[in-house]
Amino acid sequence: MKSRLTGRDSKYAAAQHGSPIIRLLKQVAPYKGRFIAALGALFVGSAINLVFPELLRRALDPQLFPWVLEHLDRVTALLAALFIVQGAAFFSRSYLFGIVGQRVFSDVRLQLFRSIIGRDALFFDRNRSGDLAARINSDAALVQEAVSTKLSVILRYGIQVLCGTVLMAFMSWRMTCAITISILCIVGLSSICIKRLKGASRHYQNAIARLTTFVVECFSGAKIVDALGAHKAATQIFSASNSEVLGAGERRTAISAGFSSGASLMLNLLLLLVQWYGIHLVVTERLPLNNLAAFVLYGAIVAVSFSFLIGAYAELMQSLGGLERVLELINEEQDLLPPRAPSAALKSVEIEIKELCFAYPDRADSPVLDKLSFSVAPGKMTALVGPSGAGKSSIAQLLLRFYAASSGELLVNGVPIADLSSQEIRSSFAWVPQEPYLFGFTLYENLVFGNEQLTRADVLATIRTLGFLDFAEKLPSGFDTQLGEQGAQLSGGERQRLAIARAVLRNPSLLILDEATSGLDSTTEEGVLKAIRNRLPTATLLIISHRLSTVRAADTIVVINEGTVFEEGRHEELKTRQGLYQQYVARQALD
Repeated sequence: MKSRLTGRDSKYAAAQHGSPIIRLLKQVAPYKGRFIAALGALFVGSAINLVFPELLRRALDPQLFPWVLEHLDRVTALLAALFIVQGAAFFSRSYLFGIVGQRVFSDVRLQLFRSIIGRDALFFDRNRSGDLAARINSDAALVQEAVSTKLSVILRYGIQVLCGTVLMAFMSWRMTCAITISILCIVGLSSICIKRLKGASRHYQNAIARLTTFVVECFSGAKIVDALGAHKAATQIFSASNSEVLGAGERRTAISAGFSSGASLMLNLLLLLVQWYGIHLVVTERLPLNNLAAFVLYGAIVAVSFSFLIGAYAELMQSLGGLERVLELINEEQDLLPPRAPSAALKSVEIEIKELCFAYPDRADSPVLDKLSFSVAPGKMTALVGPSGAGKSSIAQLLLRFYAASSGELLVNGVPIADLSSQEIRSSFAWVPQEPYLFGFTLYENLVFGNEQLTRADVLATIRTLGFLDFAEKLPSGFDTQLGEQGAQLSGGERQRLAIARAVLRNPSLLILDEATSGLDSTTEEGVLKAIRNRLPTATLLIISHRLSTVRAADTIVVINEGTVFEEGRHEELKTRQGLYQQYVARQALD
């Protein structure tokens, strides 16, 4: 499935293909030096582990045993040195794999954030923010665990299984063949469990994401939950979702435990049969006793290693369930706009809308705009009024290229808006919605967010010139006061004024105020609009409002109802007509 990334220029991107493990290794590629060093340390540690059975075989050889007794101190020192080297190798392996895992985790988090934040509005309409946050946190953490722990365990025990089997073959090919055939049968039976385990892990991660999403929504809307007296309802929903997570987790645990323990049981029984068969070979003098001792030790290493290998592989499959959720966002093929050469900001903005039709993508059968036509003169103030649901805010969404029109034309300075680069749009337009979104930064950091090239002196000078952000000086730390989540430390009107100031600091050629002064009293609102015009004397202003006191001074008022233009003119003209605007005037008792 492809989706167009509207509102941003980027390179064409294609999804990476291949097995999840191959795609995991591609994430490791930038750190191949450390990864290869970790592999070297792993090989050294595993090789020393495989040396001990051979040393035992030689030590128990009747011809060498007297020499061993004679040089026991030297032999013991040699073994101690091997233990020290092995310990250093295992430390290096764990440390280097851990470092690579942490760096891959960091890279994946950054890739995920870049991929998600660059998506179009429709993507965020269809995905809950909590689920996306869960992918950056818990799902990406599985990738780190897969690299730093699971992959190294699989490689370590895989080497010991492979090399141990080869060494066993030199001692008794008959017994080795029997073990190999048995192991292959176990692997065949295990593949069924692995497939089920992978599906159960993905189901578990999805359930966790849904639970996280609900928790984030509840905590963000704690005041609404409190005001609605919905604590019991929220707890019941959480309990049901939590039970779903518990059920999915228990199912995954049951499959994983059955898989690991079953494989271990079969391997232990196999090792017991090998010992039984080996003793018969010793009794019949077809296998030396010291070879049997070494073979049994190698068999134990192979059996235990294979058991750990199966367990680690099962856990890796669980991690890959999260990895797939991560990679489907990072590597999902997107139909992106081709790259453009950098463009300068538009100096003035004129808007022409001709026969424009629009319906939100998930509500294609419910058109919002129906053959809408009007124009916005450059440098003038144009107001859009009309009942809720008339399509006023949808016009702002189309101007910001969050969505694309179904048909008709939307021209900016005579150019179709789809042909403008995102740089032209973002550097020329500013938008303030009714519910301004603020971050848990300081007030100053919220002011310059996305406009960090401004100096603090210029920002504060501009703010003081505007005059409507005077409350900032009274805060505990002034402009450096932490605002809390979504500006919780400010009132609704203060949040709106801060958002307007942030937009004005961008010096836009087009400023869109979508019910942006609804939380202000008439006197404050008048002062804010006057300050905006003084600061941006040549900017085009598009005001969307239900309050006629906000729009009566507009150069043009466009009355929109049911997605089309009903009336158009100045306040003094429209209030005398027998139309919708006159009804608003009478209702709000402006005259």
